[in-house]
Amino acid sequence: MRWIGSVRDRGITSEIRIGTPGPAGIKRLLGFARRFGIGANAMIVKKYGFSLTNLMGTAGPDKFVTDLSGLLAQDPRSGDVRLHFYTFGGLLATAQWAGEYVAAQS
Repeated sequence: MRWIGSVRDRGITSEIRIGTPGPAGIKRLLGFARRFGIGANAMIVKKYGFSLTNLMGTAGPDKFVTDLSGLLAQDPRSGDVRLHFYTFGGLLATAQWAGEYVAAQS
């Protein structure tokens, strides 16, 4: 939100797109991280651990999207802000997640 505010403070009113990963398996996300040279950081290890059971799970952007939406609603000067999903878990899974998320918010 600080970054969005600084963009708006400079007089930029264009649409802002915030990128976030769509839903994907934890094992797959760690595979992408390893491939791109990003090690598993302490937060990921703390949150998911390295057990086989946790690696079978799925991580989604629910909390991030909900929190961002609430913050944007509180700050009308944030302007037009939209999401861009990185479809690490696949386009269909991301589209289904988005449809279910929107339906749950109604």
